[in-house]
This record gives sequence, C-alpha cells and structure tokens, in this order.
Amino acid sequence: MVIHGFPPFYMAGSEVYTYNLCQELTKNNEVYVFTRIENPYEDPYTYYDEDYHGLKVRRVNKPLRDYTLTDKYLDPKIDAVFETFLEEIKPDVVHIGHLSHLSTNLPEIARKKGCPVIYTLHDFWLKCYRGQLIKPDLQICSDPSDENCLDCVKRTFKDKWDIEDVKVYRKHMDAVISQIDLLLSPSHFLLDFYKNNGVDDKKLVFSKYGFNKSIILPKKRNYENDSKISFGFMGRVIPVKGIKILLEAFRELERSELHIFGSVGGQKVFLEKYVDENIFFDGSFDNWEINKVLEIIDVLVVPSIWYENSPLVIQEAFMAGIPVITSDIGGMAELVENGIDGFTFDTGNKDALKSIMKRIEDNPTILNGLNVSSTKVRSIQDDAAFVQELYREVL
Repeated sequence: MVIHGFPPFYMAGSEVYTYNLCQELTKNNEVYVFTRIENPYEDPYTYYDEDYHGLKVRRVNKPLRDYTLTDKYLDPKIDAVFETFLEEIKPDVVHIGHLSHLSTNLPEIARKKGCPVIYTLHDFWLKCYRGQLIKPDLQICSDPSDENCLDCVKRTFKDKWDIEDVKVYRKHMDAVISQIDLLLSPSHFLLDFYKNNGVDDKKLVFSKYGFNKSIILPKKRNYENDSKISFGFMGRVIPVKGIKILLEAFRELERSELHIFGSVGGQKVFLEKYVDENIFFDGSFDNWEINKVLEIIDVLVVPSIWYENSPLVIQEAFMAGIPVITSDIGGMAELVENGIDGFTFDTGNKDALKSIMKRIEDNPTILNGLNVSSTKVRSIQDDAAFVQELYREVL
C-alpha cells in the first residue's frame, strides 16, 4: 500500500481510510505500507521500518518543503527507495492511495516488477496539480485546460513554465494513468470527472469508502423546542473548507454553539475576531477519540467550497446518528439527502447556510423528523472483501 502520509503523523481522511483498509486486509493478507515522513532532524531519503499496530510500515524521510511543482510529483530518490522496497517484499499487487510528495514514477516501477497497480482516487490530483479543482483565488475551476493549469502554476509555484511545459506535465500524468490497471472512486462525481477527462471507463470502478462501524457509537437524540443546538465542524481549518462562510453565518445566530474541531495553526490571528462566548476552537483531535467529539455535536456542518469527493466526516456523523448540513456540490451532495438526513445549501452562500442553521435554532424539533442512519455507510469488511476481489481480477 502506497500513501503520501500515514498515521499517527498524518490523520486526514485519505490517511485514516488507508489505515483502516490495511488493518482489515491484513486479516487475510500480508500487507506492507510505503509512505513518507517529514523529519527535519534526519537526513533526507533515509528510511526506517516499523510495526505500527500490526502493520509493516516503511517511512521515507522527505523533510524538504516543495518549492517547485516538479518537486511535488517527480523524485528519482524516492523512486530508488521504492524500487528497493519492492525487491525486498516482492508484492503481488501494489495499491496506491496518493502519490503527492512521493513520485509519479511509482506505478511504472511497480509494473516493471510485474505488479499490477490499483489506485484509490481521493481527489482530482491526477488531472489537477492542486488536487481540488479550485483556483488560487478560491474560485471553482470547471475546466482543467492547459491555459487554466498554466495560470494556476504561475500563481502558486516559482516554476518558469509556459504552455508547452504544461502540456508536457499533463502528458506525463496521462502516462501515469496508463500504468494503472484500475482506478477506484468513492463518488460518482469523481468517477464521472475522470471519465469525462479522457480516462478509459473500463479502468474506473465505483467503490465507496468503508468504515469500522464498531468504533463510532450511535446515539438517539431527542430535541425540545427550547433545546440549545451545538453545531460542529471537523477537519482542517483552511479556506477551501469554507470555514469563513461558516463563522460568518453562525455569528448571526443567537443561542446556539459552534465547535470547531481542527488545527488552526498560524491562522489563529486571523480567526480570533470571530471568537465569542458561543464559538469554540477546540483544536485537533486524535481520530481514535472521535466519539468524544461527536458526543458534543448535534449537527455537523461541512461547508467546503471545492468539490469534496466523499468526506469521511459526513459518514462518521451518520454512524453517530448526527444530521449534516453541507454544500450542494460534488460528492457532498451525493451523501446528504436534503430534508432526509440533513440539508444542502448553495455552495459559498453564507445567507443560505445561515437560513438553515437559524431554522434549526428556532425549531430544534426539526431534527427529530430526520432519518439519519448508518445503514447507508459501507463497512470496512465489505470494502476490503470487494478490494480483494479486484486484486484477484488484476492478477
């Protein structure tokens, strides 16, 4: 299993999902993980092996910050470490979760070693260097054309690229995709994006994320007319997550609470103006302690302004019996049925979000009529069984 970050050092959605999948796969298979770590106190490209919760993990040190776009996707030194790794473990299949900060040559290296390659898509990275189809000015990119990509590169990296460089880059990424046997997509939106952008639909497989449903405890909640509602946000506190929209919408409510669970980091100075007696920046949390977080939240808000493909937090909320308010685009809109297990709103529209939150604040019993169920969430056992069948298919 190849992934650009892995617990306990990286705990975003793709990393946590990959960890859970590996744990389930290891019950019937021998699983090795190849990942990176950022340790500024050790030499670059040194690596070490460890047993992490029963998983055999090789962590390669890559502490240098990426200053150019090329640094972000091509790395001959990572290639060399990976090739040695494959020679040592001799895997039957290589399953990739993400290649950012590693090297896009890894699929070709695996194929040359006789290993079929499966890739789980977590974003748009194989077709959009930012991975999120969003421009530096936070506007959604509806067309990842050569011209639009060049504009993004010039505004983000110090590369002196022209349109021909972009064409070479995009041709390279298409070659990377050609080395992959199957691409798994957890949302129809993401699958359709790749299909509409030239990927052979025979390679594309819809496969929802699986979850360890024994970890999150469901709780039946009943609300009265005077119940005080606790809205919650879980995730990285960064602009594309729509955090500013959420804070501005919530400030116009009167008697609810808002809990922000996620690392604020250097943005704290910019967000302090939003702090009042009803807004709490609770900091990051260990995913193993997720029940403590979900216990506080009555309604989860996922206001992202980019095409999130299948947010884990939405499905984690459903397992806990918590309704979700989310943006009406991408995989978010696939997961939440408006008026059934939550509400959707016009992406980026502060007033639309405020209207929904205010309606819940004024009439909390609305929540009693929602049908939030964990049955629509796939188990990690079903997920792993399906993935194993795909492994057999490509062998």
